[in-house]
Amino acid sequence: MWKHHRTSIAALSLMVVLGGCAQTPPAPTELTAVPATKDGPGTTACSRPVYPPQALANKIEGTSTIGLLIGTDGKVQNTRLYQSSGDASLDEAARAALALCIFKPAMAKGKPVAAWAPVQYVWTLP
Repeated sequence: MWKHHRTSIAALSLMVVLGGCAQTPPAPTELTAVPATKDGPGTTACSRPVYPPQALANKIEGTSTIGLLIGTDGKVQNTRLYQSSGDASLDEAARAALALCIFKPAMAKGKPVAAWAPVQYVWTLP
């Protein structure tokens, strides 16, 4: 996991929901999307978000909950802020970094499907 930062995802899985976006994290379903890691076969690692300098200087911490629309190719197609950390710069840094990650797509009946996945990024000071 990333030093001083962590993604709070139970067992490294993301709960996903088919369809549109919600303002709060969607309820769990039987579908899962797993973040790709450099250790997984045929996957690419995520780069961690960079702590915004002003938030770091002001010693701001928090948890950003970002909704990601993960396409059938594993790329993030869209993002939404579900719950703010309380600091817009932290939220934007988490959203921007997570939008560049590659994920294993959700599966339905053995085929990849596009799905929304809520991801919490916890900002803790070094």
